Amino acid sequence: MFLYLEVLDASFSFDGVIGAFAITNDIVLMALGLGIGAMYVRSLTVYLVRQGTLDDYVYLEHGAHYAIGALAVILMVTIQHEINEVVTGLVGVVLIAWSFFSSVRRNRALAAAGGEGTDEKAEVSSGV
Repeated sequence: MFLYLEVLDASFSFDGVIGAFAITNDIVLMALGLGIGAMYVRSLTVYLVRQGTLDDYVYLEHGAHYAIGALAVILMVTIQHEINEVVTGLVGVVLIAWSFFSSVRRNRALAAAGGEGTDEKAEVSSGV
């Protein structure tokens, strides 16, 4: 499983592997670091899903998708034009922060309205 995660991490973040060579040339240390990073991200994801974070912050998932889409567009633009890395990073951070604060604003508005509509997980009858 560890090697599987290493292959997945290396394939999805090849730039991280190249960046690791700037720190060390020891392959074992790079594999260990990437593996620890992959396990941390996985643990954080499982924790947030179990805590119901996406249920509390309903726009967060959409913000992540918009950020991925924006980064894909930036990637295509960089074929012809140079774009600073700071701009690329800020686009993702701004979109995710915007979705987070939109979710917080929505939760506060629902709480101020007396909790109406807070249970969006209403069961749908099957008609049987």
